[in-house]
Parts: sequence; C-alpha cells; structure tokens
Amino acid sequence: MLYRYEHSVRVAENGRMIAIAENLPVTDTVVACLLHDVGYRECGDDWRIHPQVSADIAAEYLARIGYDPDMAKEIVQGIGRHNLTDTLPEDMSVFQTTIRDSDDIDRFDIIRIAMAMGSSVHEKTNVEIIESCQKQIDIARWYMRLPRGTKTAKDMMDKELTQRIELLEQIIAQAKKGFE
Repeated sequence: MLYRYEHSVRVAENGRMIAIAENLPVTDTVVACLLHDVGYRECGDDWRIHPQVSADIAAEYLARIGYDPDMAKEIVQGIGRHNLTDTLPEDMSVFQTTIRDSDDIDRFDIIRIAMAMGSSVHEKTNVEIIESCQKQIDIARWYMRLPRGTKTAKDMMDKELTQRIELLEQIIAQAKKGFE
C-alpha cells in the first residue's frame, strides 16, 4: 500500500497546483485528493469499487473530525466519482472534477509511463511491442479527448499524455527498425 500512499500524495500535489491556478479551495482540494483512494485496501481484488468504498470511509472520517458538512459532502461526492471518464454527471462540480483530473494526471505521469513501458515491451517480439505501444497511444489519445474541469487540469494532462505518446512513438520507431 506504500505505492497507493505515494500516489495519493502526488494526486494531492496535482490538486494543489490546480486549486491555486483556478482559485479553488486549496486545503479542501488537497484533503479530497489525499482521501480519494483511502478505501483501496478494503476492496481486495475488485479495485473497481474503490471510489465508493473510499467515499464511505472519507464521509465517516470527515464527520468524525467535524469537517464543514457542506464541504465534506462535496469532497465525498467527488471521491465517489473520481474514476468516471467520458460520461460525467451534469451536476459534477469543477471541484469534484478536479479530484478526478488530479488522479488522471498522476496516472499518466513519468512514473506510470515507466510502469506501462515494462508491460509493453518486456519479453515481446517487435510486432508485439508495436501492437502494445499502439494500444497505449490509442488510450492516451482517448484520455486527451475527455472533458476536464479546468484549463489548468487540461494543460497538465495534455503535457503528460503528449510525453507518453512521444515516448511510445519512439519505441515503435525502434521496433520497426527490426523489419528493415
């Protein structure tokens, strides 16, 4: 779970930068981002349920420490929605979307690029490497088209995704040299 903690700290830093640039409540954004994956350990093998489990744990925690009830509700709803992609509820606020965006930015940073590269190239033929990298490029381009809550989040996400695509294209180019 150390990875999950470190991920949450990076997400909180992304959220802090967005909040400052977009005039969102910085402390509340950081708290929400730190708590966004707090339920991961409780989910066992079914990671898909972690947003709701995390939201439930966050709700209990925020109530216990006497957090502002209106902001706690906003934080909990954002945590419960942080894994949504292209179909966002109409009532999803910029604050809630910032939690999701901050998480997505970390999903595509240089650390995750390294993780993806390992699975994309390890012990694979050139053809398999090209196919795997192209699939990763397609995913990155899909993520680039997703709506973002703020211009700052879009700019940060596009930077990470562009870096990933460029690296994958370099890997594909090198793998294609094996056919020359």
